[in-house]
Amino acid sequence: MNRLAHHQGIHKFLTMLGWALYFSKPVMKHLVHLVDAMITKGFSGTLTDLHHGSFHPNHRTTLSHFFTKSPWDEEILLRKLQHWVLHRVECSAKRENQPIFVSIDDTICQKTKPSSRATHAIQGCDWHYSHANKKSVWDILSFGSWFIR
Repeated sequence: MNRLAHHQGIHKFLTMLGWALYFSKPVMKHLVHLVDAMITKGFSGTLTDLHHGSFHPNHRTTLSHFFTKSPWDEEILLRKLQHWVLHRVECSAKRENQPIFVSIDDTICQKTKPSSRATHAIQGCDWHYSHANKKSVWDILSFGSWFIR
């Protein structure tokens, strides 16, 4: 599978999450390389940086095809990861016998409205209600939650 030494640990973790039951070997290979690139270099948002950071053996366009045309369900991926995180938090709370506080933040990053001549709008942008501006704005919504002991 043309892996770096630490890819085995990433693959074991993804398999432990149960992803190998839902995703094919090529999809798992892409996911291992993507996780490697994101934790090694940091995510800058470009496929070129992901490709270089992951030492992926295939051409960069393979990653593009993976994201746009590959038959994999990101909801399964997200659901399995959320289940694992919540299970870890629950086990920690039981072990420590302490309450867990949850902080939820729905931050928006306002963007300029797309030009009528633009062929493609900014990916991930949409209209969301801004409590600060008291109106709907064109933005990227960032939703995060933190568990605090």
